[in-house]
Amino acid sequence: MMRVTMKDVAEVMGVSVMTVSNAFNRPDQLSSELRARVLHRATKMGYAGPSAAARALRQGRANAFGVVFEDSLAYAFQDPFTTEWLAGLAEGMEAQRSSIVLMSVAADDVAGLDAVRNTSVDGIAAMCDVHPVMDAARARGLPVVAGDPVGDCYVSIDERAAAREAAAHVVGLGHRRVWVLLGPALSDERERLASPEELAPLLEGPQAWLRLAGILAGLAGCEVQILQAAGWDRSDGESVAALALDRRERPTAVVSLSDNLALGFLDAMAVRRLVAGRDISGSSDASV
Repeated sequence: MMRVTMKDVAEVMGVSVMTVSNAFNRPDQLSSELRARVLHRATKMGYAGPSAAARALRQGRANAFGVVFEDSLAYAFQDPFTTEWLAGLAEGMEAQRSSIVLMSVAADDVAGLDAVRNTSVDGIAAMCDVHPVMDAARARGLPVVAGDPVGDCYVSIDERAAAREAAAHVVGLGHRRVWVLLGPALSDERERLASPEELAPLLEGPQAWLRLAGILAGLAGCEVQILQAAGWDRSDGESVAALALDRRERPTAVVSLSDNLALGFLDAMAVRRLVAGRDISGSSDASV
């Protein structure tokens, strides 16, 4: 069966190829009656419209932008902060009539990096700047933008100041025994308690955890304990909460670096019939 082309439709209708093209791509150039006739004839002939790939090749752009996640896409859609971030990005893309290509690529996933290198996109957005995908995109000459205040192209709040403000709010409520809840940070992925001094390596250098630095600065003078979960999922927050809740001297407040972990901690409190704001106060810096 021969493939029907735009030229075939034009010849049958006795119009120019440009007229058929305008019916699909620039409808404002035709009367509504003529456009309807062209589309009707094209459908009857089995012509679905111009090739999107060919149009992108001619224009030198894909009209689509990649969004990179190091975590799984399932996690991305479960994390409250990430979904808000994606919603904002989608709103901006829709205004420009551009599409989003979601890509989940672990830092050590060589095959995934090759796939990204061959993906037809006009640029890359990511919540982090330090990732091999970002380097691969820069090597291709693609524009990149990160959500972390690192590198030379990013869109972010002042993470350190916002975190300090969240911690200061907790201190302002009168709390002095405060625990900080975070995911894997201290070279292993296991539940554990740690002192703020053990986190010193995370607070220095170009990849410093600015949010964590701000929290610890805001809690200066308090009795601070670090509560490390085995991961960043809600279930991880619920599991590690036992180290804080099942002890005689609980923290009076908890500051979390993640909404997911904070929600899991609240789940653990509910199981123990503890009430947030009464038995333990808290703040999730991810939502600041």
